[in-house]
Amino acid sequence: MRLALLAPALALGLLSLPASARTYTNPTYGTSATFPAEAFPEAEPAPPGGEGGVWRSPAGAELVIYAFENAENYNPARLVQWRRSVDRVTYQKRGDTWAVVSGYRPDGRIFYERYIFRGSLIHSVSIRYPEALRDPYDDLVGPVSHSLRAPRG
Repeated sequence: MRLALLAPALALGLLSLPASARTYTNPTYGTSATFPAEAFPEAEPAPPGGEGGVWRSPAGAELVIYAFENAENYNPARLVQWRRSVDRVTYQKRGDTWAVVSGYRPDGRIFYERYIFRGSLIHSVSIRYPEALRDPYDDLVGPVSHSLRAPRG
């Protein structure tokens, strides 16, 4: 598996993205993030609404880069509160225009999500993976989530 080749570099603390990293930019909302293609090699078909993209690994990891209209008028505090109602959140941090939450999904997968609030949109990157993939994927969370960009709105 290609991820096995990536794991030693990540284990050594080289928390940057490899040269083979792929950057996805959403054509509808301009949301973008960069990720190692080896870790998420299988692209799903684009959703019909143009909200974003989804990539998976054969071992069960998932990456979602997307944006959505903030129809519920969430602010970072309310969004974190909502996430606490649907997942077991073990880490949260927020500012005026961003939020980060991580923990465990109801199906037991680990998740990490970063949100940027811009205008009427919320831009996000979400990484989900089984506990068995913690070692290689925990090290991807920082570089991938910090690559999230949202155009000024």
